[in-house]
Amino acid sequence: MSAKRDREYEHQAIQPKARHSIHKTILEWFSSRQPGTLLDAPAGFGHLGMKLKEMGYMVTSGEINPDIFAVDDLDCIYTDLNREIRAPDNSFDYICCVDGLEHMTDPYQAVKEFSRVLKPDGYGIFSIPNYSNIEKRIKFLLYGHLTKPPRLDVYLQHGCNLFEFHNTPLTITQLDFIFAINNLEVTDIKRNAPKLKRNMLYPLVWLLRLVSRFSSEKSRTKHRTDLTLDDRVVMGGNNLIFITRKREKPSVPA
Repeated sequence: MSAKRDREYEHQAIQPKARHSIHKTILEWFSSRQPGTLLDAPAGFGHLGMKLKEMGYMVTSGEINPDIFAVDDLDCIYTDLNREIRAPDNSFDYICCVDGLEHMTDPYQAVKEFSRVLKPDGYGIFSIPNYSNIEKRIKFLLYGHLTKPPRLDVYLQHGCNLFEFHNTPLTITQLDFIFAINNLEVTDIKRNAPKLKRNMLYPLVWLLRLVSRFSSEKSRTKHRTDLTLDDRVVMGGNNLIFITRKREKPSVPA
Protein backbone atom coordinates (compact mmCIF):
# COMPACT_ATOMS: atom_id res chain seq x y z
CA MET A 1 0.00 0.00 0.00
CA SER A 2 2.70 2.48 1.01
CA ALA A 3 4.90 1.74 -2.02
CA LYS A 4 1.92 1.98 -4.37
CA ARG A 5 0.86 5.40 -3.07
CA ASP A 6 4.42 6.66 -3.44
CA ARG A 7 4.38 5.71 -7.15
CA GLU A 8 1.08 7.50 -7.76
CA TYR A 9 2.46 10.19 -10.07
CA GLU A 10 5.64 8.56 -11.38
CA HIS A 11 4.56 8.69 -15.05
CA GLN A 12 3.62 12.39 -14.97
CA ALA A 13 5.92 15.04 -16.41
CA ILE A 14 5.79 17.15 -13.23
CA GLN A 15 6.12 14.99 -10.15
CA PRO A 16 6.01 15.90 -6.45
CA LYS A 17 9.29 16.86 -4.85
CA ALA A 18 7.98 15.29 -1.63
CA ARG A 19 6.64 11.74 -1.30
CA HIS A 20 3.84 11.10 -3.77
CA SER A 21 1.64 9.78 -0.96
CA ILE A 22 1.79 13.15 0.82
CA HIS A 23 0.39 14.94 -2.23
CA LYS A 24 -2.19 12.18 -2.68
CA THR A 25 -3.43 12.54 0.91
CA ILE A 26 -3.56 16.35 0.73
CA LEU A 27 -5.38 16.34 -2.61
CA GLU A 28 -7.93 13.87 -1.23
CA TRP A 29 -8.62 16.32 1.61
CA PHE A 30 -8.96 19.28 -0.77
CA SER A 31 -11.34 17.35 -3.03
CA SER A 32 -14.06 17.70 -0.37
CA ARG A 33 -13.51 21.42 0.24
CA GLN A 34 -14.95 24.53 -1.40
CA PRO A 35 -12.29 26.00 -3.75
CA GLY A 36 -10.85 29.38 -2.81
CA THR A 37 -7.62 31.35 -2.74
CA LEU A 38 -4.60 29.25 -1.81
CA LEU A 39 -0.91 29.76 -1.11
CA ASP A 40 1.41 26.81 -1.85
CA ALA A 41 4.86 27.37 -0.34
CA PRO A 42 7.39 25.94 -0.72
CA ALA A 43 5.98 24.99 -4.10
CA GLY A 44 8.80 22.71 -5.28
CA PHE A 45 8.32 21.69 -8.91
CA GLY A 46 4.70 22.89 -8.80
CA HIS A 47 2.88 19.54 -8.81
CA LEU A 48 0.52 20.29 -5.91
CA GLY A 49 -0.33 23.77 -7.16
CA MET A 50 -0.98 22.39 -10.65
CA LYS A 51 -3.39 19.75 -9.32
CA LEU A 52 -5.18 22.23 -7.05
CA LYS A 53 -5.62 24.66 -9.92
CA GLU A 54 -7.22 21.87 -11.95
CA MET A 55 -9.63 21.41 -9.01
CA GLY A 56 -10.67 25.07 -9.20
CA TYR A 57 -8.44 26.66 -6.55
CA MET A 58 -6.88 30.06 -7.20
CA VAL A 59 -3.25 29.18 -6.51
CA THR A 60 -0.31 31.41 -5.61
CA SER A 61 3.01 29.56 -5.62
CA GLY A 62 6.04 30.56 -3.54
CA GLU A 63 9.48 28.98 -3.63
CA ILE A 64 12.92 29.94 -2.33
CA ASN A 65 14.42 28.43 -5.49
CA PRO A 66 11.95 29.46 -8.24
CA ASP A 67 14.25 28.09 -10.97
CA ILE A 68 13.04 24.55 -10.21
CA PHE A 69 9.35 25.46 -10.69
CA ALA A 70 8.10 23.67 -13.81
CA VAL A 71 4.41 24.60 -14.31
CA ASP A 72 4.04 26.93 -17.29
CA ASP A 73 0.59 28.34 -16.52
CA LEU A 74 1.29 29.16 -12.86
CA ASP A 75 3.44 32.02 -11.62
CA CYS A 76 5.96 31.30 -8.89
CA ILE A 77 7.40 34.10 -6.77
CA TYR A 78 10.55 34.03 -4.66
CA THR A 79 9.57 33.31 -1.06
CA ASP A 80 11.91 32.90 1.91
CA LEU A 81 9.65 31.59 4.65
CA ASN A 82 12.32 32.35 7.26
CA ARG A 83 11.65 36.04 6.62
CA GLU A 84 8.32 37.01 5.10
CA ILE A 85 5.51 36.13 2.74
CA ARG A 86 4.91 39.03 0.39
CA ALA A 87 1.15 39.18 0.79
CA PRO A 88 -1.26 41.30 2.86
CA ASP A 89 -2.83 40.07 6.07
CA ASN A 90 -5.78 37.68 5.67
CA SER A 91 -5.14 37.06 1.97
CA PHE A 92 -5.83 33.33 1.56
CA ASP A 93 -8.58 30.84 2.33
CA TYR A 94 -5.99 28.05 2.45
CA ILE A 95 -2.25 27.68 2.80
CA CYS A 96 -0.17 24.57 2.07
CA CYS A 97 3.32 23.91 3.36
CA VAL A 98 4.52 20.51 2.15
CA ASP A 99 7.70 19.29 3.85
CA GLY A 100 8.86 22.86 4.38
CA LEU A 101 9.08 23.60 8.11
CA GLU A 102 11.88 21.10 8.75
CA HIS A 103 13.98 22.96 6.15
CA MET A 104 13.50 26.29 7.91
CA THR A 105 16.13 27.89 10.13
CA ASP A 106 13.25 29.79 11.77
CA PRO A 107 10.05 27.69 11.64
CA TYR A 108 8.47 29.99 14.24
CA GLN A 109 8.68 32.90 11.80
CA ALA A 110 7.41 30.74 8.95
CA VAL A 111 4.27 29.65 10.82
CA LYS A 112 3.74 33.20 12.07
CA GLU A 113 3.76 34.44 8.47
CA PHE A 114 1.47 31.63 7.29
CA SER A 115 -1.00 32.53 10.04
CA ARG A 116 -0.78 36.23 9.19
CA VAL A 117 -1.72 35.76 5.52
CA LEU A 118 -4.41 33.15 6.28
CA LYS A 119 -7.97 34.42 6.66
CA PRO A 120 -9.74 33.86 9.99
CA ASP A 121 -11.44 30.45 9.88
CA GLY A 122 -9.15 29.50 6.97
CA TYR A 123 -7.24 26.23 6.80
CA GLY A 124 -3.51 25.64 6.96
CA ILE A 125 -2.17 22.27 5.81
CA PHE A 126 1.34 21.29 6.89
CA SER A 127 3.25 18.09 6.21
CA ILE A 128 6.44 17.20 8.08
CA PRO A 129 8.56 14.10 8.62
CA ASN A 130 7.21 12.14 11.57
CA TYR A 131 10.04 12.46 14.08
CA SER A 132 7.78 11.24 16.89
CA ASN A 133 6.92 7.73 15.75
CA ILE A 134 8.21 4.69 17.62
CA GLU A 135 10.81 3.85 14.98
CA LYS A 136 12.34 7.34 15.15
CA ARG A 137 12.43 7.14 18.95
CA ILE A 138 14.36 3.90 18.82
CA LYS A 139 16.76 5.30 16.22
CA PHE A 140 17.36 8.33 18.43
CA LEU A 141 18.14 6.02 21.35
CA LEU A 142 20.61 4.09 19.20
CA TYR A 143 22.23 6.88 17.18
CA GLY A 144 21.51 10.12 19.04
CA HIS A 145 19.94 12.06 16.15
CA LEU A 146 16.43 12.43 14.69
CA THR A 147 17.48 13.17 11.13
CA LYS A 148 20.51 12.56 8.95
CA PRO A 149 23.40 14.66 10.32
CA PRO A 150 24.36 17.48 7.91
CA ARG A 151 27.87 17.41 6.49
CA LEU A 152 30.04 20.30 5.39
CA ASP A 153 30.98 18.65 2.07
CA VAL A 154 27.32 18.14 1.18
CA TYR A 155 26.56 21.74 2.16
CA LEU A 156 29.26 22.95 -0.23
CA GLN A 157 27.97 20.66 -2.99
CA HIS A 158 24.53 22.27 -2.63
CA GLY A 159 25.89 25.77 -3.13
CA CYS A 160 25.89 26.61 0.60
CA ASN A 161 22.09 26.67 0.59
CA LEU A 162 20.76 25.73 4.02
CA PHE A 163 17.27 25.15 2.65
CA GLU A 164 18.49 21.90 1.12
CA PHE A 165 18.82 20.39 4.62
CA HIS A 166 16.55 19.33 7.45
CA ASN A 167 17.59 22.14 9.78
CA THR A 168 14.79 21.85 12.33
CA PRO A 169 13.47 18.36 13.13
CA LEU A 170 10.20 19.26 14.86
CA THR A 171 8.59 16.82 17.26
CA ILE A 172 4.82 16.67 17.70
CA THR A 173 4.84 18.70 20.92
CA GLN A 174 7.02 21.46 19.45
CA LEU A 175 4.83 21.72 16.39
CA ASP A 176 1.63 21.85 18.40
CA PHE A 177 3.13 24.68 20.47
CA ILE A 178 4.16 26.65 17.37
CA PHE A 179 0.66 26.30 15.95
CA ALA A 180 -0.97 27.31 19.25
CA ILE A 181 0.99 30.54 19.72
CA ASN A 182 0.16 31.50 16.14
CA ASN A 183 -3.59 31.05 16.51
CA LEU A 184 -3.76 27.79 14.54
CA GLU A 185 -5.84 24.96 15.99
CA VAL A 186 -5.05 21.40 14.90
CA THR A 187 -8.33 19.87 13.70
CA ASP A 188 -6.94 16.62 12.30
CA ILE A 189 -3.73 14.65 11.85
CA LYS A 190 -3.42 12.42 8.79
CA ARG A 191 -0.88 9.77 7.86
CA ASN A 192 0.27 9.73 4.25
CA ALA A 193 0.80 5.96 4.04
CA PRO A 194 0.88 2.99 6.42
CA LYS A 195 4.14 1.30 7.24
CA LEU A 196 3.19 -2.27 8.07
CA LYS A 197 6.56 -3.36 9.47
CA ARG A 198 6.06 -0.84 12.25
CA ASN A 199 3.35 -3.11 13.68
CA MET A 200 6.13 -5.32 15.03
CA LEU A 201 6.92 -2.49 17.45
CA TYR A 202 3.39 -2.33 18.85
CA PRO A 203 4.32 -4.21 22.07
CA LEU A 204 6.75 -1.41 22.93
CA VAL A 205 4.06 1.17 22.29
CA TRP A 206 1.67 -0.63 24.62
CA LEU A 207 4.39 -0.72 27.27
CA LEU A 208 4.77 3.07 26.96
CA ARG A 209 1.01 3.45 27.27
CA LEU A 210 0.98 1.22 30.33
CA VAL A 211 3.65 3.38 31.98
CA SER A 212 1.65 6.48 31.08
CA ARG A 213 -1.57 5.00 32.47
CA PHE A 214 0.02 4.51 35.88
CA SER A 215 1.56 7.97 35.87
CA SER A 216 -0.13 10.90 37.51
CA GLU A 217 -2.42 13.23 35.59
CA LYS A 218 0.12 15.99 36.20
CA SER A 219 2.88 13.89 34.61
CA ARG A 220 0.73 12.98 31.59
CA THR A 221 -0.15 16.62 31.07
CA LYS A 222 3.46 17.74 31.46
CA HIS A 223 4.74 15.24 28.90
CA ARG A 224 1.74 15.64 26.53
CA THR A 225 1.14 11.91 26.22
CA ASP A 226 -2.19 12.76 24.57
CA LEU A 227 -0.05 13.72 21.57
CA THR A 228 3.09 11.62 21.90
CA LEU A 229 1.12 8.37 22.31
CA ASP A 230 -1.62 9.22 19.82
CA ASP A 231 -1.82 6.20 17.49
CA ARG A 232 -1.61 8.41 14.39
CA VAL A 233 1.71 9.74 15.68
CA VAL A 234 3.50 6.97 17.55
CA MET A 235 2.45 4.33 14.98
CA GLY A 236 2.42 6.74 12.06
CA GLY A 237 4.51 6.37 8.94
CA ASN A 238 7.31 8.54 7.64
CA ASN A 239 5.22 11.71 7.42
CA LEU A 240 2.33 13.43 9.14
CA ILE A 241 -0.13 15.91 7.64
CA PHE A 242 -1.64 18.49 9.99
CA ILE A 243 -4.95 20.14 9.18
CA THR A 244 -5.11 23.40 11.11
CA ARG A 245 -7.71 26.15 11.27
CA LYS A 246 -7.12 29.78 12.13
CA ARG A 247 -9.19 30.88 15.09
CA GLU A 248 -11.48 33.86 14.72
CA LYS A 249 -9.99 35.40 17.87
CA PRO A 250 -6.31 35.12 18.91
CA SER A 251 -5.62 32.71 21.75
CA VAL A 252 -2.46 34.59 22.67
CA PRO A 253 -2.41 38.41 23.21
CA ALA A 254 -0.73 40.34 20.40
